Amino acid sequence: MRRSPLPLAAAALLSAILTLTAAPATAAPQDRQWREVFSPDGTITTMLLPAERSGAVSPDSRAAAAAAATVAIQDTGPPSERFDLVIVGDGYTSSEMGLLRQHAQAKWEEIAATAPWSTHRASVNVWLVEVVSAQSGVDNDPTRGISRDTALDMYFWCGNIERLLCLNETKAKQYAAQAPAVDAIVAVGNTTKYGGAGYPSLATVSGGNARAGQIAIHELGHSVGGLADEYWTAGTTYTGGEPGEPNVTKSPGCAKWSSYLGRATPDGGVIGCHQGGHQYANGIYRPSQDSLMRTLGKPFNLVGLDAMDRAIRAKIGGGGGCAGYQNTRTGSLSSGGSAYQPDGTYYYTAASGTHRACLDGPAGAEFNLQLQKWNGSAWAVVASAATGGPDETLTYSGTAGYYTYLLQSVSGSGSYTFAYTAP
Repeated sequence: MRRSPLPLAAAALLSAILTLTAAPATAAPQDRQWREVFSPDGTITTMLLPAERSGAVSPDSRAAAAAAATVAIQDTGPPSERFDLVIVGDGYTSSEMGLLRQHAQAKWEEIAATAPWSTHRASVNVWLVEVVSAQSGVDNDPTRGISRDTALDMYFWCGNIERLLCLNETKAKQYAAQAPAVDAIVAVGNTTKYGGAGYPSLATVSGGNARAGQIAIHELGHSVGGLADEYWTAGTTYTGGEPGEPNVTKSPGCAKWSSYLGRATPDGGVIGCHQGGHQYANGIYRPSQDSLMRTLGKPFNLVGLDAMDRAIRAKIGGGGGCAGYQNTRTGSLSSGGSAYQPDGTYYYTAASGTHRACLDGPAGAEFNLQLQKWNGSAWAVVASAATGGPDETLTYSGTAGYYTYLLQSVSGSGSYTFAYTAP
């Protein structure tokens, strides 16, 4: 969810929660907020719960943030040409900085194993701000009523939900600002208890829990890719205007993603027009049956994957936009010209899987990209990308066979970088 602020719950719904009425995120009273609630099986719901507000930040807290050290978990290049992910911690004492680094590294590895982050891993900087707390752990862990003196005031039982892990958002952002650049923030808590939360500017996760990273990946779908939720509440109907998010529409024909219809999608099946999403059961449609924006642990669907890919690439300057692929080629196109890649010919893959490609063209040009497959008698277009700009990305899940990429200039000319990964 992308409303303010939206802590995400991360575990079993307690009996007290079940007495509340779940509903889509319409306007809420000022003292109440819609929050996402995650159950252990990966399903997600929304509930209207008491609002949480960050407390005042003292001069001492501001001074501590300014003095915090920043270390690179992964430094791949200048921030102007990279996506910069910042990790902050809470509940780690000065003697536990090694544990904080271990937890931060583990969370980044989980994010980086998920497409499209896996494709762009070599173009992401990961900064860890070493937030030092006076005491180890977080509030209300392992049981309610336990209080600890920590730098970011992180605590379970936020909004009376046991595993909803909240913090002082203002303090977290002040610490994150010590990194060389900030495109997204993940806050890890020193706890092994499963939990997490999401705010407009960051996500929280349990640092010592191996499953909690999925909450951050879902939240990055909102904050980085601009994706809507794809789950719904039974008995609700969407009556608003056309949503701005790329993965939901009120049009029964799903023209918003017409170029994807019928194409295989990483979360299973093919892209279609499935009713339900944006937290409403009726009057709204999503591209696939069950993606990461509906259920934790699933991949992004093809529409969401490409939206995430474009958003990450938009943060990456120059040729770094096509970093992280198996194969790279360079060339140039004249206005109206075309070229086949790789090297004017084709390639063969003996396995089914995902084909991914990137075209990075000159500013001001309009270049298009197609993937074609040999059907036994001719080359057939199986995927295409044409956003009207110089840069394109393409993803296609296909079977074994012969493939080639067609690069076309609609207008403009100049040098390009082309990169692709085959199964």
